[in-house]
Formats: sequence, structure tokens, C-alpha cells
Amino acid sequence: MKSAIRKQRRHWLPISGSRIRKLREHATGKEASQDSFFGAKGGFNAESHNHNDVASCLMYFDGKPCLIDLGREEYVAKTFSSRRYEIWTMQSGYHNLPVINGTDQMQGENFKAKNSEFTAGSKSANFKTEIAGAYPEAARVKSWVRSYTLNRGKSFVLSDKYELQSVTGSGTSSNLITYCKVTQVKPGLLKFAGDGFTLNMSYNPKVVTPEIEFIEVTDRSLKRYWPEGVTRVKLKFINPGIKGGQTVTFTKAG
Repeated sequence: MKSAIRKQRRHWLPISGSRIRKLREHATGKEASQDSFFGAKGGFNAESHNHNDVASCLMYFDGKPCLIDLGREEYVAKTFSSRRYEIWTMQSGYHNLPVINGTDQMQGENFKAKNSEFTAGSKSANFKTEIAGAYPEAARVKSWVRSYTLNRGKSFVLSDKYELQSVTGSGTSSNLITYCKVTQVKPGLLKFAGDGFTLNMSYNPKVVTPEIEFIEVTDRSLKRYWPEGVTRVKLKFINPGIKGGQTVTFTKAG
């Protein structure tokens, strides 16, 4: 992924809610075409214009979107009501995040990440954070550490390491939202075809199985950014135990 990371700027910011909103707008607007990057956040689920997206990420290749934040639909009364989180774009299940025992993240200042860490050097950049606290009791999660590693000139790696209180049988998955066209090449390998680029994503087929869901975008506001629709990839844990994890690796297709 050499061309995707030719600019080695890195920033670690204690971002306010308004700045997170600005980052979201930039990542779906013209500014995204000026650079290639990955971004991730810790924080909590009570920010101004909040989405339930603690520890979600963005990943762009040569300034073009791969892993995305959807942004928001057009404002309606529901957006500013107690039913806000019925809107799909506000839900963690439609971000680059896990669904744990069938349960999404919850809104509120008590639902937050902790122990967030960022390190960067000439060869790699890494962000990791503990996100169990962003989920309600129904998730039955004791610990879930999400990490992102950019190996400069080589790969982008997303990893999960977890410990559950119990396995409820409701299903656990690590979800991805992308503007790329996604196809399965073979067990353990997905192809992400974007705007002028193709990435391979490897995963362990003994741990997770992918479910690829195309979502047509009809909302006028979202259609400005994602006119061709988006895709959700649900990496469903096959036999989740009390402890476990999974890793996916993106590399430029040869």
C-alpha cells in the first residue's frame, strides 16, 4: 500500500464533539480526496450530533474511500427525538465495529472507550482502545480491545481481542462498511474494488465467515457522498468462545 501512505503525517488529538463531527464531514467530502489516511476514535457516545461509533475507523486509499463513515441522512424530526438511534446511520452496527452477542453500542456519556493508545513511527502507526464499556449489559462483554495498525508501504490491519461474560447465542460479528464493491475470491480472501484501486482483505475462515450485504442509498443527503450505494460486510464468528479474537489484513491487490 505504498502509494496509499506516501504522506506520513500522523496526529493524536483529544477531540471535542464538534471536531469529531468536522472530521466526519471531511471524510465524506472534498477534503478526503487530498490525502490518503486512516483515522480512528475513542471517546464516548454522548457527543454533539452523536453517532454510536466508539472506536470506529475510516480508511482511504490514494484519497479514495474504502472503509467509511456513512455520515447522516437528511435531518427530520426523528433525528432530534428520543427515536434518533432507530436511524440506521446512527447505529454502531452500521459502522466499522463489532456487534457483540447480538447487541450494538448504547448512547450516553457512560458508554465509552478507555485506555486508548496511539503510537507512530517511520514504519508503522497503531491505535488501540478498550470498548467493552460502550456496550450495554446485554452484550455480556468483559473486555473488547479493538486495534488498527498501518504498516507503511505494506498493509492495514484491524484486530479484535475479546473476553465475554457469556455466549448468548445471539451472534457476534465484526462489521465493516465500505464504498467498495466486495466479492469473495475464496475462503479467507475478499476483494474490495474501489475507485481506481483494488485491495485484498485476508481473514481466518476458521474463525469468521463473511456475509456481504449491498445497501442501496436513496436518501438525498447520503446520495451526495455514496451515489452507487454501500456494502456492509459482517464477519460472523463461527464458534465464539468466552475468549477469542480475529484479525483482517488489507493489502494492495497485485
